Amino acid sequence: MAKKNSISMQDIADELNISKVTVSKALNGKDGVSEELKEKIFAIAEHYGYILPDYGQRKAKKVGIVMSERFNSGDMGKFYMGMYEKIINELRKVSCSSMMITSNHESLKRDIETLETKGMFDGLILLGILDREVRESIDGVSLPKVYVDVYDETHKSDSVVTENIYSAYDITDYLIQMGYREIGFVGTIGATTSITDRYLGYQRALLEHHLQPKQEWCIPDRDGEGTAIEPELPETLPEAFVCNCDETAFRLVKVLRRKGIRVPEDLAVTGFDDDIYAELCEPGLTTVSVNIEEIGKIAAGRIVRYMEHPEKQGGDVYRVPGKIIRRDSVKDLRKQ
Repeated sequence: MAKKNSISMQDIADELNISKVTVSKALNGKDGVSEELKEKIFAIAEHYGYILPDYGQRKAKKVGIVMSERFNSGDMGKFYMGMYEKIINELRKVSCSSMMITSNHESLKRDIETLETKGMFDGLILLGILDREVRESIDGVSLPKVYVDVYDETHKSDSVVTENIYSAYDITDYLIQMGYREIGFVGTIGATTSITDRYLGYQRALLEHHLQPKQEWCIPDRDGEGTAIEPELPETLPEAFVCNCDETAFRLVKVLRRKGIRVPEDLAVTGFDDDIYAELCEPGLTTVSVNIEEIGKIAAGRIVRYMEHPEKQGGDVYRVPGKIIRRDSVKDLRKQ
């Protein structure tokens, strides 16, 4: 069995073919688990690199990384797991151990008990958007916290995010410099803070160039529950669309293709994130690359600082600039 770069209670449970609840009890020092099974759980946890709580003298700082279970697999999971790997690599450099918590409605009560167990964790990193119930419950846990790729709505903890407004501004401005004047936006405004920020950046670029988009060119990409929906094309199309993320851009290109609309010959499309969808899309997506290495470095640095000095915890927002990656989904109209 090879060592993994990270460890979750579910990993240990799967290895021993037992329940996550049993693993949680053992790691939290609770009754109900035989000594023989505890030893097996501890052995696997240590093998994977998780430093167990000693319920007394602390050997190292321990960080719980809380992430929605929907980001733990699939194509979107690759993006967040990449960010997760960067964070734990930075934590490892300063001898901090970590454990992933993928909380949902059913496991929430047990997960909160785990997070609040004395000696179990010294700090928490909340990665990506969590279900509201999960997030509100974890907000109440009295441990230092850092939020990654999402803002702390309580303004009590630091947040580390991509610089969405100016990055979206840059890619919209890039389209304008390439000769495009009729530019739409695909994303459900208000669904997330990142979508709203990216819309604001898009709007700012248009305003600075005295361009006004039609309302029908602003297309939703998800419903009220946050579930992706197929973009509905307006009757009259613009020359280009700025999409709030690569997955949305990927789905938009598929819709356009079914309608016989070619990208970029008939219409340009841009994305955001530079994730797997930017590579899967045909043609390859012009997009904004998220600097996950820098985000991981800042997030790890802030949580280490606050674990050592919890009284200094603030509500600062660290915005990491993105970078435009030019591919084939945009053509230069100036050459026509």
